[in-house]
Amino acid sequence: MNSFVKGRPLEGCKIVEACSYISGPFCAQMLGDLGAEVIKVEPPAGDPYRNFGHAWEGVGTVWTNSNRGKRSVVLDLKLAQDIERLKTLLKDADLYIENWRPHVSASLGLCFAQLSELNPRLVQMSITGYGPDGELAKEPAFDALIQGRTGLLSYEAAGGAPRATNTFLADKVAAIFAAQMALAGLRERDRTSKPVHLETSMLDMLSYFNFPDMFHNRTYLDDDAPCTYAPQPVLATKDGYMVLSPVSGKQLSRTLEAIGKPEWKEELKRITDKKAMTHAFFERVAGPLRERTTAEWLARFRELDVPAGPVNAPSDHLSDPQVQHNALYVELESAAGAVRAIRYPARINGELLRPTRAAPALGEGNADVLTN
Repeated sequence: MNSFVKGRPLEGCKIVEACSYISGPFCAQMLGDLGAEVIKVEPPAGDPYRNFGHAWEGVGTVWTNSNRGKRSVVLDLKLAQDIERLKTLLKDADLYIENWRPHVSASLGLCFAQLSELNPRLVQMSITGYGPDGELAKEPAFDALIQGRTGLLSYEAAGGAPRATNTFLADKVAAIFAAQMALAGLRERDRTSKPVHLETSMLDMLSYFNFPDMFHNRTYLDDDAPCTYAPQPVLATKDGYMVLSPVSGKQLSRTLEAIGKPEWKEELKRITDKKAMTHAFFERVAGPLRERTTAEWLARFRELDVPAGPVNAPSDHLSDPQVQHNALYVELESAAGAVRAIRYPARINGELLRPTRAAPALGEGNADVLTN
């Protein structure tokens, strides 16, 4: 039976987050899941992402899922007194996260030089779209733009027309890297007893994420070969779809055994080009797979230790037996009603990190967080 941990690694860490959209807020949520106190600073109209996309009771669900566990305070940073209130919050903060364009912090008197004088133990994280300088520094940056500039859309086209993913991949990858950087920054602050300024960009972070496999044919400077990625098709069954991922010769052989076509092995071995052989393999197995249901095939492949899995819709994922066994989701109460929340994906000494509370109503922390 799963149990939830009581003490968390970042308890006692105070984070002030002045961010919108996904990269900064999702980063801060992760750190909050690890035990930090997160105070989210919002303008009077709220984080613009509160009203983005699908909504429930007037609140965007993407925003809800990126801002859990925080306390919201409303500050109008066009007003000098509210900038001073923000500085008061920062005097004893451990980490300050902002994802404005590069010139905004300086214009508000919130650049690193000024804030490190205010709080010599502060770690400041500045997340931008393209970096603190350069010809694109002041340009707006959104997820699909970063996917396009880093080569991901072209790579995913696989011979077809480039198309952005249906998930905010660049934003979420950036959030994960930013959380990692924040932990490194806190460690560096403690190691040196000096303030730390972390600067990063979505362009840099998604490029780092893409590099290991996407740039396989551009790793060596003299290599100008065409892309050689192996196909990973989604295969139709009698009642749906599934994926097969055999990567070794033994797994390929066992796949052919499972579908009752072991004689194809010798024919496929005669195809010397690996990419062509992989295409031929999937073209051949596609026919037999349509003859049985997904569940029947998964049972058969499991018997022979062939890597295979279903193509779940999100609702199917929620009811997946392994997902339920892992206790990935819990219910929390919010002002708009009960919400589903996902726990942080780690166990600490065998115990899980349960989400503590839902995303906050706008300004609900003003009374007890702001002192003047």
